[in-house]
Amino acid sequence: MAKFKKILVPLDGSPNSIRGLDRAIEITKGGDAEITGFYVFHLPIAAGIKYTQKMKDEAQNKAVKAIGPAMNKAQKAGATFKYKTGGGHTGSEIVKFAEKGKFDMIVVGARGLGGVKESFLGSTSNYVMHKTKVPVLVVK
Repeated sequence: MAKFKKILVPLDGSPNSIRGLDRAIEITKGGDAEITGFYVFHLPIAAGIKYTQKMKDEAQNKAVKAIGPAMNKAQKAGATFKYKTGGGHTGSEIVKFAEKGKFDMIVVGARGLGGVKESFLGSTSNYVMHKTKVPVLVVK
């Protein structure tokens, strides 16, 4: 099995993203790999919409709810865990962050919502799989 030093796990607080984290923890057992949890804030898409303090506070609360339990779970399992956040389109932010951070692998939990293509994987996992050059493990 290949040696992975840096594993990226996108987190949104869903059971699916936690399944991805669980798999990343399994992969790091007995090694010195580091897991980075990555939460993407959803920013307003339409031009002219101001990002208010209330919106920022709500986004921050969602990030804490997604990252906090993941951090506790990883630390209890003895895994090295750190986290980062980004803002924008979830899939493209994951791809950019993974490539910029020179990650060895992305482990993403598939949600399975959306259209025909996404019914098997989930729109974010499908996007990441097709747009990144970093190896992707999709956990269903």
